[in-house]
Amino acid sequence: MSSASPRPASLVKRLVIWACVLFAVSIPLFWGIFSAAVSKVSEEVVDTSILDFGDQMRGFWVSASASGQGDTPSNPILAGLDIEWVWQISTGGKVVHRSPLLALSKSRLNPTVSKPAPGFALKTVQTKIGVVRLAERIVQETPDATVHYMVGVAIERYRDQVENNAARLRGLAILAAIPISLSLFGLLGIIIFAIRPHLGRAEQAMHHYEAGDTELIEGQFPGEIQDLIDRMNGLLRQNAKLIERTRKYVTKIAHDINHPLAIIKNTLTGDEVDKPLVGRQVDRMVGLVDRYSSLARAIGPQGQTGTQTNMAELLGEVAEGFSILYRRTPLIIDQDCPPELSVRVPRHDIEAMVSNLVSNAHKYADSRVRISARLEGKSLDIRVEDDGPGIPEAEREAALNWGKRLDEAPPGTGFGLSIVYDIADLYGGRVELGQSDLGGLKVDIFLSLD
Repeated sequence: MSSASPRPASLVKRLVIWACVLFAVSIPLFWGIFSAAVSKVSEEVVDTSILDFGDQMRGFWVSASASGQGDTPSNPILAGLDIEWVWQISTGGKVVHRSPLLALSKSRLNPTVSKPAPGFALKTVQTKIGVVRLAERIVQETPDATVHYMVGVAIERYRDQVENNAARLRGLAILAAIPISLSLFGLLGIIIFAIRPHLGRAEQAMHHYEAGDTELIEGQFPGEIQDLIDRMNGLLRQNAKLIERTRKYVTKIAHDINHPLAIIKNTLTGDEVDKPLVGRQVDRMVGLVDRYSSLARAIGPQGQTGTQTNMAELLGEVAEGFSILYRRTPLIIDQDCPPELSVRVPRHDIEAMVSNLVSNAHKYADSRVRISARLEGKSLDIRVEDDGPGIPEAEREAALNWGKRLDEAPPGTGFGLSIVYDIADLYGGRVELGQSDLGGLKVDIFLSLD
């Protein structure tokens, strides 16, 4: 004997575990995010210092030129930069000032921009003295003087300065990551403790239902839980209706069969057995069983799902099935239905109604049966017609209302109409009988699609 499956862990426990895992993961995650942000900020800090030096170098040149000392190499601002900083001022394609490192190496920086711009452009470039993080700008200082400014720092020194700035900020990153992670953990804890009472109330409502204290799962819950409770209650209502319907049909079939059974019993106790009478009563009992079996299998509107039933496909299959079933007595079975017509009604119920009507029509038709379906507003109209004798207008109402007692049925109506009427009634629909333009009976089934 197989052992019972282990009980799944509760939702609250799962949330607690996930909260702990998220807290553990969030610290290194936030640390990584903040570290990347710190590195980016540090690069921008050093780049800003390079741009500041470029602006100061330009200020030096403009000031020196205005005082007539444009060729003076002395620059107190740039002289304070260490040997790894490089700078160069050119005008008219000629270098007029450059840093000591460039002068000692007898080299110059090659321009990478060719047009005046509103600000310095930053880039990392390869020069004769190595890789340099460089700020460069061309300025039309006077109508006759175009000055090319270049200032930068060796990439090794640039990276050292970025790392020094980042190291001072990383301590702040860990101080920021821990409080944020703790806040997130606390928020998850609040959510868990907020959900738990509602789950407990739902469980208690289930216990009351199981104990028979309530007919449904009662109580008001948050929207997500309420949707689930409402669906469960819908299933419970449907189940109750199906049980009640089954009880009703069992009671009715027992009641309706008693009458033909009594006739058969009385016939058998007599001196002579009226076989035709007994045969008719047996046929009636068989019809009753078929009728209530069809109703017991009917799903009804409470059993509807989101599945769509394509009417053209269904009618085609019914027509094809009867053509094969009755090929020894062939009839023309036409169908008329838009190919795109689909409805949210269980296929089984529509098929049961159409099959019963086509079966009846096939019995009484001379040569032709026609089945069709169309939408009339929010109602589905299913029509079955034949070219047989039909039912006189005076007998049509009785043909639909004889279901209370089988022996009250008008001759020749068959059991199909009763089954169709009862299934349509489950949907709050109606069945109408009329005269077909084919000459025989026309049966319309109207089902509401609301």
